[in-house]
Amino acid sequence: MNQIDTLVAGQGLAGSLLAMMLADRGVDVRVVAPGPEGSATAAAAGILSPFTGPRYQAPARLGELLTTARSTYQSLEAILGCSLFTPQPIWRVLQAPEEIGQIKRRQDQHPAGDYLPSPTREGLPEGVMAPYGASCMHGGGHVALGQLQEHVRRHLHAAGRLIDDTLAPEAVVFETDGTVRWQQWRARRIIFCDGAGAFGNPWWRYLPWRRSCGESLTIASEAPQGQPGLPGAIITGGKSLVPLDDGTHRLGATYDRDHAACHPTEAARQELLAALPRLLQDPPPVRVVRGHAGVRPCSHPGPPFIGMHPEDDHIGILNGLGSRGTLLGPWHATRLADHIALGRPLPADADVRQRRDLP
Repeated sequence: MNQIDTLVAGQGLAGSLLAMMLADRGVDVRVVAPGPEGSATAAAAGILSPFTGPRYQAPARLGELLTTARSTYQSLEAILGCSLFTPQPIWRVLQAPEEIGQIKRRQDQHPAGDYLPSPTREGLPEGVMAPYGASCMHGGGHVALGQLQEHVRRHLHAAGRLIDDTLAPEAVVFETDGTVRWQQWRARRIIFCDGAGAFGNPWWRYLPWRRSCGESLTIASEAPQGQPGLPGAIITGGKSLVPLDDGTHRLGATYDRDHAACHPTEAARQELLAALPRLLQDPPPVRVVRGHAGVRPCSHPGPPFIGMHPEDDHIGILNGLGSRGTLLGPWHATRLADHIALGRPLPADADVRQRRDLP
């Protein structure tokens, strides 16, 4: 029997961040995960944006979230020896004139306002369709989530911290000595970072989940030589277009709340490709390199779910990051890692033991 401190179930963005942070704090951790297929991380475009949608929504602690996210990804780059985070402005194209008022209201709420300038056409990348102007949002950029997941997996494997398997909740045994056992592993606690697996998890299915299937495309410009291709900046507005390091672009994403599981579909492919003429004045011909699909587990309402089960100190969770995981994940993973390793209290508005909006 192998005795360790913590088992982490799942290696999407949440599990990857938590495992790396726990190991950095000296916690003896193992990650149980079979691979990235079907995870929300594998399908996500990786935009780190201060504001989202036509209402320019922003979470509480925006400045702290952005600072933590940037420092976390840069630290991981140093540990993993790869490029993960590209700071860059995000052009949010207004879809209606009413958005000008929404921007003004958000600027009033965030006086630092450096993140959300007033709409303009000055400096807008050539060829972008912006009849009402665009806001060049600052403070964010692009996170290469696929590379992050792959490099963390390699790092965990090399360190002997990866178990290539699925941790099924029904296989967990509670021992009389206060530990939990799964297969030949005995641990002080198990933290579930298993994405959509939480919907059927007996400890966590009571939480108010909101789920959606999201699809995106990796596309490549096939513009004739000498003609403009796809823009080299992040463009959002209804859908998003993100330049990637290899010269391709990620186009996304769809939202389908009617399905609990998903795979790339022709309907989503056509929906996404139809968005290009709404983002670009004269889009070049493109080739679809690959379709991506994953299930987003979101908390509804409120921030992600973190902490230990209200009735059992041996079972914990970090989940519900939703479509803003690149921004929310690092801050919440840091809080949970500090709680486990250092005994620091969790924020009451996220801790599943303290939140008043939970059943």
